[in-house]
Formats: sequence, structure tokens, C-alpha cells
Amino acid sequence: MKKAADSIQTLLKEKLACYQQLNLVLKAEKKAIGTVDIGMIWETTRAKKDLIGKIEELRNNILVACQNHFPGMDKKTDTFSLGALVHALPLPNKNKIEIRQLKRTIDKEKEIVAHFIKSNRVQVKKHLSVVDNIMALIGNNPAQARYTGKGMVTQGKKNSCLFMAQV
Repeated sequence: MKKAADSIQTLLKEKLACYQQLNLVLKAEKKAIGTVDIGMIWETTRAKKDLIGKIEELRNNILVACQNHFPGMDKKTDTFSLGALVHALPLPNKNKIEIRQLKRTIDKEKEIVAHFIKSNRVQVKKHLSVVDNIMALIGNNPAQARYTGKGMVTQGKKNSCLFMAQV
């Protein structure tokens, strides 16, 4: 029993480390989005993909370890949920305490990841709309209303325009 708990704990600690690294990558991504550092954004994208792959691999390894140490456990859990897994582990409570603590810490890290993902998504939309407007201005899209230097709105004319009108 102790060996099984140690094996699962080791995998959970690795999973926690991956989530902590993912948080750091998302923080770097947020900074790169703010400074429009395309090279860094590509780097963070690759790092996120690698970490997500590791997390999925660890998820499978945890499930395999549980099934190896506790045959028939896969029948108790229809889908993989860390909470359901911890609850279904046929271990004494003293062995589950550390596993439960790791699960709570992983859940906190997941919440931070979700927050960064939402925040970064908003930042990307905001910065991309600015870039889109700049590109439309540079491209001289005649269908878009624009402001001239005199503050007048032009529609469909090729006057020298300073700003596009927001539709």
C-alpha cells in the first residue's frame, strides 16, 4: 500500500510541477502580448504545448499506476477526475492525506492557469484589434470610414486619413 501511495504521489508531484511551469509560461506570454513580442509569443506557445503534452502523459501514467496497483479500480471511475481518483483509492486515510493535499494544490494551480488563459485571451483580442485597425489603415481600405486631418469622416474616398471610424 505504501509503495502504491508513493508511486501516485511522485506522479502527482510531477503534475504539480508542470502546472507551476505552465503558470510561469502564461505569465511570460502575458508580458509578450503586452509588448507585442511575436518571437516570445511563439516560444511560449511551444512551451505550453510541451507542458500540456507532459500533463496529459502524467494523467495517463497516474491512471495506469492506479490500475496496476489496484486492479479493478478502473471500474470504479468512469472518467478520469483527480477528485474521484483520490476518493476511489483503496488506501487507508493516513496514506491519502498527502495525496489529497497534492490534489488541492494542483486544483489551485489549475485555477491560476484558467485565470491567465482568460486574461491572455482578452489581451490578444485587444491587441489584435489595434493591429487589425493599423493594417486596414495602411492597406487603405476604401470601404472603411476614416477621419481626415480636418476631423471629417470620409466614406469610400481615398483622402489622406489619420484614423478609421469605429463601426
